[in-house]
Amino acid sequence: MSRMIVRLGLAAAALTFGLGAEMRFMDAEALARSTSTPSALEQEIAMQVEQRQPVIKLAYTGDRAELSANIAELARRAIEADDYTAYVVDAYFYSVRAWGSTATVTMNVRYRESAEQTRYVDEQVRQTLAAIVTPAMNDSEKVRAIHDWIVLRLAYDENLARYTAYEALTEGKAVCQGYALLNQRMLTEAGIESRIVEGQVDSGSHVWNLVRLEDGWHHVDATWDDPLPDKPGHAGSKYLLRSDAEMRKDHRWEKAYPAAGEAEAGTAAGREDEPAS
Repeated sequence: MSRMIVRLGLAAAALTFGLGAEMRFMDAEALARSTSTPSALEQEIAMQVEQRQPVIKLAYTGDRAELSANIAELARRAIEADDYTAYVVDAYFYSVRAWGSTATVTMNVRYRESAEQTRYVDEQVRQTLAAIVTPAMNDSEKVRAIHDWIVLRLAYDENLARYTAYEALTEGKAVCQGYALLNQRMLTEAGIESRIVEGQVDSGSHVWNLVRLEDGWHHVDATWDDPLPDKPGHAGSKYLLRSDAEMRKDHRWEKAYPAAGEAEAGTAAGREDEPAS
């Protein structure tokens, strides 16, 4: 199964950090929000990134040496605080300028999906779940219903040009990132905890999902359950609710994620490609 990805939605940071004596007029409104600790600054950046703010400008009144030592890691953690948001950030650039006892932290962030587009995704997710999920379903059945809807609704973008849940919904095509983002958004709305996993397959970089059920965490790779070339009306289930051991046969990952075990008997897991019911 060759589904090579040439880029992921992870931010590429460029750092310009200056603590020299630079006298400048600080716009009072732009710097209305002030923080005094690295953790508070990280939380504020994360909140504004989730709101899709293109320019974030904050006053920092804490220890400047501590800020200098932690700014790179702080910015990365703020961007990655939410899985969905992390993968719609295309790039970010930050600078720190200081005068007197106050430092000005500025971040310019470029997004693949705008706030308006994310609102569209959320509305479509709510409407879809109302149609495909019933109160009688348990969580594994909800995971299967969401997985099948995505596989049947989308086709893999062999041009490698569509990366977001918005593009997946509006154009019906996406690379693995779009599949995983849409899956994550639908799972979250359905009340199921999930993560986006970043790893490698033989053809290159790849992302998929982890879902948490009552019996623990399990892998779900909707992209690899979607036949290539596309087969309308066909949803595989080989990569639905798989354990780490099963997944590592053809997927690899370096980052630390929750350990995934075997799905309990009676769940919606499948092992062979099969027509969707």
